[in-house]
Amino acid sequence: MRLKDIGEFGFIERIKSGCLIRNSNIIKGIGDDCCVFRNSGDLATLLTTDMLVENVHFLRTEIPPYKLGRKSLAVNISDVAAMGGIPKEAVVSIAIPETMELLYLDSIYEGLKSMARKFEVNLLGGDTTSSPQHLVINVALVGESREDEILYRSGAKPGDVVFLTGPVGSSAAGLDIMLAKRSFEGREYLLDAHFDPHPHVAAGRIIGGSKVASALIDVSDGVAADLAHICAESRLGAIIEEEKMPTTELFRAYCQRFRLDTRRLSLHVGEDYVLLGTVPAQWTDKLEVALESDGCDFYPIGQMVSELGLQLKCLDGSIQKISSTGWDHFK
Repeated sequence: MRLKDIGEFGFIERIKSGCLIRNSNIIKGIGDDCCVFRNSGDLATLLTTDMLVENVHFLRTEIPPYKLGRKSLAVNISDVAAMGGIPKEAVVSIAIPETMELLYLDSIYEGLKSMARKFEVNLLGGDTTSSPQHLVINVALVGESREDEILYRSGAKPGDVVFLTGPVGSSAAGLDIMLAKRSFEGREYLLDAHFDPHPHVAAGRIIGGSKVASALIDVSDGVAADLAHICAESRLGAIIEEEKMPTTELFRAYCQRFRLDTRRLSLHVGEDYVLLGTVPAQWTDKLEVALESDGCDFYPIGQMVSELGLQLKCLDGSIQKISSTGWDHFK
C-alpha cells in the first residue's frame, strides 16, 4: 500500500493514534484547523502550521515572490480564523536552493512582513537550510481565543444552515488562467485571488464571539471537501443549493468565455480561504446581522441533514449525490 491509496486524510487518521503523551490541558489535537491547549486564565492557545512546497503548492516561475511570502503566512492566519481566533506570533522555516538570488528572498520576506503587519502578527524567528532543488516555506503560527468562543468541525446538528463568508471559485479560475496561460480582461483579479488570498479573521472573530454558530472551517481544499470534513466530524450529511453558491461576476464571465465547469471550479478546487460554517436556523438572522454590520458577508448555501454524504440541489431542482473530492496532496 502507498500514500496514494489512502490519501492525505487517510494518512492523518493512520498516524494520529498515540500522539498525545500528556492529555492534561489539551483541548483538541490532530483533526481540525488548529490544535488547541489551555493556558492560565480564560484564554486558550491555537497552534497551526502549513508548508508550501515548490511544484506542489506553487510554481516559482508564475507566482511573484512578494505574493508567495504573503500567501505563506495567509494560509496559516486563515486556519486561526477558522477557529474564531486571533493570530499572534509566527516562526518561518525556509529551505533554499543554492541558485536562488538574494533579491528573490528579500521579496518573499517583504511579502511575509506585509501580511504580518496587516494582522499584527510578530515574526519571531524560524530556521533556514539548503535545498537540493526546490524552495520550501513552512510557517508555524500561534493564535489565541477565549475557550468558549472556539469553533470546531464537530459541532453541527441536523437542520443547521450551512453558510460561507465570501464568494468561491475565483482562486480556481486564477489557477486555470495560470496553467492554461489564458488572456482575459479580469486576468489580474482572478490571478490575485489565487496568489494573494485574504484571511477572514474579522468574520471568524464575529462568528466565534456570537456563540451561536455550531461549526467552522476555512475553504482551502474546496467547498465540497471542507464541508465533508464538518460532516465527518459531526457524523452528518449536507445538502448544498447550487443557485445559492456565491461567485463573482468575473468568475462567471471567465467560465462562460472558456466553457469551463462552474460547478466543479466552485465546489471542488478550493484555495478561496473564505470561511464555511454551520449555524442553527433560529440564529441565522442574528449571525447575518452581526457579520454584515461589521462589513463581512453571509451567504447561506444549504443545510445539514441526518443522511450521510453530500448532496446538491441542482439549478433544475433535482437532487444528486456529489463527490467530496477536493485537493488531496497524495491522490
